[in-house]
Amino acid sequence: MTGGDRKAAIRATLEKLAAAAEAAGLASVARDIRTVRIPKLDEERFSLVVLGEFNHGKSTFVNALLGTPLLPTGITPTTAVLAHVKHGKKLQAHAVYESGKRKLIEAAKLNDWLTVEGEAARQKDEPLAYVEITHPAALLQDNVTIVDTPGVNDINDQRAEITYGYVPRADAVIFLLDAGQILTASERQFLEERILRSSRDRLVFVVTKADALEPAELEEALGFARRHLATIVPEPVVFPISAKKALAGDREAARLEPLLAHLRVSLGAERRRLLFNHALTDAARLSGFVRQSLGMRRRSLELPMDELTQRVGSAQARLKEGKRALDEAADIIQAETSALKARVRQDLASFVEEFSAVLPKGIDPVAAPDVQRYIGPFIQDTWKVWVENEGEMIAEELERLAERVIEVANESAEGLTRAVGEELGGVEGRLHISVDTFKADASVFALGALGTTVFFFVNSLAGGLLTLAAPIVAMLLKGRAAVEVKKEARERAPETVRKVGAVVGPKLDEIIDAFAGRLKDFIAEAGQALARGISEVLDRALAERRQIRDAAQASSEGMAIDRALVDLKAIDEQIAEIRQAVWQE
Repeated sequence: MTGGDRKAAIRATLEKLAAAAEAAGLASVARDIRTVRIPKLDEERFSLVVLGEFNHGKSTFVNALLGTPLLPTGITPTTAVLAHVKHGKKLQAHAVYESGKRKLIEAAKLNDWLTVEGEAARQKDEPLAYVEITHPAALLQDNVTIVDTPGVNDINDQRAEITYGYVPRADAVIFLLDAGQILTASERQFLEERILRSSRDRLVFVVTKADALEPAELEEALGFARRHLATIVPEPVVFPISAKKALAGDREAARLEPLLAHLRVSLGAERRRLLFNHALTDAARLSGFVRQSLGMRRRSLELPMDELTQRVGSAQARLKEGKRALDEAADIIQAETSALKARVRQDLASFVEEFSAVLPKGIDPVAAPDVQRYIGPFIQDTWKVWVENEGEMIAEELERLAERVIEVANESAEGLTRAVGEELGGVEGRLHISVDTFKADASVFALGALGTTVFFFVNSLAGGLLTLAAPIVAMLLKGRAAVEVKKEARERAPETVRKVGAVVGPKLDEIIDAFAGRLKDFIAEAGQALARGISEVLDRALAERRQIRDAAQASSEGMAIDRALVDLKAIDEQIAEIRQAVWQE
C-alpha cells in the first residue's frame, strides 16, 4: 500500500464517520470532519504550534524560525490574538472572524491587530478568530503553518481553544522555557493539567535566551529541565537557543540548527506518517463519540413513550439542580475574593502603619545628603518587597480558589452526566462525557476535562503597581535645600508611604476583582454549555421518539441504529488496519 493509498483509505474512513455522525444527529461533528479534518488531510498541512508563558519570547522565536522580524516583540506580553503564519509569495495579512469572514489588514497596521494595544480597534468588528499572515519564508513551504499564541496563563475561551483545539490538532508543539527561570511551577502545572496526555508526544521544548547563561550554567539548567520534564513527557526533547542571536545573523551562537534539523525530520521523512497517525487518532475518538450518541438513541427507542417522557423530564429537573450547583460556584468566588480583599487591605494597613512609624527614626542618624539621595529609592524598594510578598500570597489564594471552583464545576458536570445516564438507563449506567480534540462538537463535553491553574506573575504585578507610585515618591523632597531635608523627610516620608498605600490598595482590589470576573465568566459559560449540551441530547431523543408511530417503525429505527453501530465497528477495524500499515512502513 503506497502513501497515496493510505491517504485515500483514511479519507474514506473520515467520510464514513461524517455520514455516521450525521445519521446520529451530530451535525457539528459531521461538519467538523468535512470542513476541518478532511481538508487538512487533503492538503497535508503541517501545523506547528508555539506555546509558552508570556514574556518568554514566543514571537521573537517565531521570527527567528522565519529569519525575519515579522511579528511584534517587546518586553511586555505583546501578543493578544492567535496568529497563523503560512507560506505565500509576499507578505500579506487578513483578519479571520469567527463567522468565517476575512478582512485585509494593511501591513503597516499588523502590529495593531496582534498586540494588546490594538484591542479597542479589534472590538469594533465582529469576534475575531485569528490573524492569518502569509510570508515567503522557506520553512513554511510545503503547507507548513506556524501558530503563534498569546501567553498560556489565563482562564478564557481563547486559552481553552489553544489547549483543546490547537494542541491536539497540532502536528508538533513547541513549548518555550525561559533560561533565566527554567520550568517554573506554573509551567509544570500547565503541562500536567492542561496538555492532554494524547498530545504530549508532540511536544518539543525550547529553552530561550540561552545566551544569557554561561555554558556550565546552561548545561545545569538543561539537565534540570530534562529531569523534571521526564515525569510529564517520556524522553523529553529539549533544545537551547538564542532567538536574538539568530535574528542578528549569528547562527552558530543562536544554536538554532539542531532544532531545525529536528523539525526537518518531522517536516520531511516523518511528515506523512505523523499526519496520517494524527488523522487516525482523531477518527478513533470521533467513532467513540458517535457510538455514545447512537447508544442513547437506541435506548430511547426501547422505552415506552410515556416512560421516556417522564425520564427526560426527570433528567431536565436534575439538569436545573446541577445548574444551581454551578451558580453556587459563582457565590464561592464572590465570598472568597471578598475575604481575600479584606485580608489584603488589613495587610496593607498594617504595613503602612509600621513603615510610617519606623521611617522617621531611621532618618535621624543619616546625613542629609544621603537622605536626599536615598530616601526615595529606599521607600520604593521597601514597597516593592512588600508588594512581591503580598503578591505571592494573593497568587496562592487565587490559585487555590480557581482549583476549588473548577473542582466544583467538574463535580457538577460529572454528577449531571451520571444523573442523565441513570434517568435514561441502559447507556452503561451513565454517559461517558469527555473532551479531547473537539471543543464544541457537543458543548457539554467541554467542562468535564477542563483542569486549570492560575498563573500569576508577581514581578509584573509589583512593577505595574510601583510605576503608579513612582511620581509620588519622586515628589518627596523635590526642590528642598539640604538643611531642610531631614526635617522635611521626617514629616513627609510617612505621608508618602500613606499616599503610595492609597494607590496600591485599589489596584490590588482591581487585580483580584478582574480575576474573579474572568473566573465567573468561565463558570457561567461552562454552565450554559452544560445545560445546552445535555438539553439538546434529551430534546432530540424525545423529538425523534415522538415521530415514531408504531412498533414496526420503532423496530425499523432500532435496526438502522444497530446497522450504524456495526458500521462503526467496521470503521474501527479499518482505523486499526490502516494505523498498523502506517507504522509498519
